Amino acid sequence: MKRNLEVLKKVLLALVALAFLFELVRDCQRDGDFIGYVNAGNAVLNGTNIYSDYLNTWPPFFSIFSVPIALFDSISPIGTRLIWLMMIIVSWFFIIQCTLRLGLGRRLRWFNTTDSTDIKITDWAVLLPFLFVLRFVIDDLSNIQINSFMLLACLFVVKQHINGGWLIGGVVLGLIIALKVYPIFLLFFLVYKSSYKLVATGVATIAFTVLLSILVFDVEVALSYYQDWIGNKALAPTIITHKNQSFFPLSEAFFANQTRGLNIYYNLFDMPISVAKRIAYGVIGFFGLVVLAIFYQDKRTFKRFREFEQFSVVLAVIPIISPLAWKYYFVFLFPLYVMVYHQLFTLNHHRVFLKVAFFLSLALSILSTDGLLGVWFSDVLEVFGCITLATIVLVVTFLSSKLIQNESRLW
Repeated sequence: MKRNLEVLKKVLLALVALAFLFELVRDCQRDGDFIGYVNAGNAVLNGTNIYSDYLNTWPPFFSIFSVPIALFDSISPIGTRLIWLMMIIVSWFFIIQCTLRLGLGRRLRWFNTTDSTDIKITDWAVLLPFLFVLRFVIDDLSNIQINSFMLLACLFVVKQHINGGWLIGGVVLGLIIALKVYPIFLLFFLVYKSSYKLVATGVATIAFTVLLSILVFDVEVALSYYQDWIGNKALAPTIITHKNQSFFPLSEAFFANQTRGLNIYYNLFDMPISVAKRIAYGVIGFFGLVVLAIFYQDKRTFKRFREFEQFSVVLAVIPIISPLAWKYYFVFLFPLYVMVYHQLFTLNHHRVFLKVAFFLSLALSILSTDGLLGVWFSDVLEVFGCITLATIVLVVTFLSSKLIQNESRLW
């Protein structure tokens, strides 16, 4: 039986490798979202309006960052995409390695070793959590996106915070916020964690990117770009579509007479969209405060939540509390999947209802994959916010498992 399981693990790993190889061959010949990066970089090089391309929804600094991408693309579009895709795949080795080191104190290894701190890549504690997010990793590859790099950068920042490396951690945090904004929630949590030097360095780095944008575009143009981005991109109305798995479109479809696609309505109220959006902010704010209170009380009394476990929760909720969350954003679930699997199965948590909740979360997430049940049924599930709900169930499952650990109570 044990030998059969080892064979199964190797087969699964081989299938993942084949899937990656297929994506490399197919996606290096496609535009994907990568064309938006190329266009943004070319706009800087050509001196044209960076927001003339509808694909550019990023802060002005992202266009400067994209200049090398545009230059390489002008030499070899296929080669540039191939390198980018290979970097995404390689980044996942470091994402897994960093998560295991920070979350479990284990080192990732390809082969058997005698060191008890080592863990093979085919171990279920590694392989299964990765398979749980594989659909999102494939989405990141097929769209030639940047989110795997953003997750790796966030984990690097967390590592620097835990190890006291506030300078380099703050610089990286500031850079990724200047590129994609949504890691700003990590900055807010670091304020809560009293990591003031790292946060201050991050804010200073963001200010530096604004100054650099002014130097590249000149003052008037740069300020107009930031005004355009803030007014028309960052604070734009919620994109109410099933493809956006943020909590905001789910809330607006529930409280306002809105459809997220397929002409499906499930609103119980007929409120203005602005009110529905404020309700979403209120719900997120309330439960955010509840989670912070749990972490605070736990630190003072029980100390069940380790540092990285708290950060894995924060990383997992970043997509759903952001106004926009395409499916590939949910690669950010991986660290929490590792911690939940360890909590429920490696430590063999005996509460059956928690394992049922965990499998419910998996079903909501995995069953909405196009390749399993077809595009139409997948879209229907996404209209009802299946990935959003899967994330919420996963977070609640993990928090509950920690709170009832050793039969102790929170208060």
